Amino acid sequence: MEEIGKNESIRVLLDPDGVVVAEGDIDLAGGPLLDTAILRVENANPVVIDLAAVEFIDSSGLRSLLAASRRAEARSTSVVLRNPSAGVLRLLSITGTTEQFTVEPEPVS
Repeated sequence: MEEIGKNESIRVLLDPDGVVVAEGDIDLAGGPLLDTAILRVENANPVVIDLAAVEFIDSSGLRSLLAASRRAEARSTSVVLRNPSAGVLRLLSITGTTEQFTVEPEPVS
C-alpha cells in the first residue's frame, strides 16, 4: 500500500486496487489528507473509500466525503463507502446524507 499522508489524527493509504483506506479520525486535521487521496483516484469508476478503521468523523470529514460525491455525480459515477464504522454510519444517518453514497455492506436497520 502507498501511504498518501499521516498526522496525529489519521493515516491515509492507497491500496494496489486504487481503494482509499483511511485509519483514525477524519477531522479538521485529517480531512485534507483524505481529500488528497480522493483526488488521486477520482478517475476511478466508482471511487472506493474504505472506512473500517475510522474511529471518529466530524463535519469537516463529512464535507470531504460529500465534495467527493458531488464531483463523482458530475462524472456520472459514485463514491462507495466500504465497511464504514459505526461512527461513520451514525454521522451519515444523523445528517441524512447516507443516500449520497453507495455503502458496502448496507447498514442494518
